[in-house]
Amino acid sequence: MELLIILIVVIVLLIIMGISFEFIMFGLMLLMSTMMLALTIFFVWCICRLTVCKKCEGKLAKVEINPKFGFGTPHYDISGKTYANVFPCEVVMKKQLYYEGRKCVLRLDEKRGKVFDGNAMLSTVFGVILSAASFILLLSRTMDMFPGISMIR
Repeated sequence: MELLIILIVVIVLLIIMGISFEFIMFGLMLLMSTMMLALTIFFVWCICRLTVCKKCEGKLAKVEINPKFGFGTPHYDISGKTYANVFPCEVVMKKQLYYEGRKCVLRLDEKRGKVFDGNAMLSTVFGVILSAASFILLLSRTMDMFPGISMIR
């Protein structure tokens, strides 16, 4: 919420300074494109981590609420050790997917002490595809909308 207020204040100040509305919109579109690029890089990094992870079997030990972020994170037991999942648990089908004792095939990232469950793997693959497509579409739409932009009104 604070970021939204800061963004609005910055936009109002830019308008007061005489920066054209089109240039401000161009900047906002580039900001959104940059965020999509960062999201794409994050998911590509997750794919790279997945390629070095060891395939193993484990069972769901518990779903714990992360005190810092407030969402549930599944923890899996693999050979007597408990590892947290990389991503939070799904909200929609939580009872069907995350019940104690459920056995699953996991990818263990020993370096980070985390696991990728099936949902995390699917989220990573679809995340790369969707965020990369969103980045490309946002960038191309930005270039189409603002072919000859001028900074000053």
